[in-house]
Amino acid sequence: MLEMKDVSKVFRTDLIETHALRNFSLTVKAGEFLAVTGPSGSGKTTFLNIAGLLEPYESGSYKLDDVEVTALSDDARSHLRNQKIGFIFQSFNLMPDLNIYDNVDVPLRYRRMNYAERHKRITKCTRDRRSRRAHEARAGAAVGRPAATRRHRARDCG
Repeated sequence: MLEMKDVSKVFRTDLIETHALRNFSLTVKAGEFLAVTGPSGSGKTTFLNIAGLLEPYESGSYKLDDVEVTALSDDARSHLRNQKIGFIFQSFNLMPDLNIYDNVDVPLRYRRMNYAERHKRITKCTRDRRSRRAHEARAGAAVGRPAATRRHRARDCG
């Protein structure tokens, strides 16, 4: 499912090089869960950004479901990210002018999913929270619980 071999990422300024990841290797098989922990500055966010196809890396290889992502174009990475990766950000990164239903609908439209299937999935995942605005979704009350902690529902949402 996810395989990184000798992945390195360096942040550079005019005066300093910071090795956020140095020859990092990891394999996560289908169905496995992973907790990323460590002290500040240990590379957790850099790893997650690379794994989420949000940030490039200097060297090594990264396969996501047997697709080598290193040489993919930005469009190809975006498509792969949309099909294979789900994000739940600490701050949710929701569009504040949209209600919860419409926020969930946006990535499904990018997948070119038909209206009936989108509506079925969104309705199942959001239930009584659809009319709430994104700015009302605090501390996981409207989005975090149905999409993140209830695995059976999360799978049906995307």
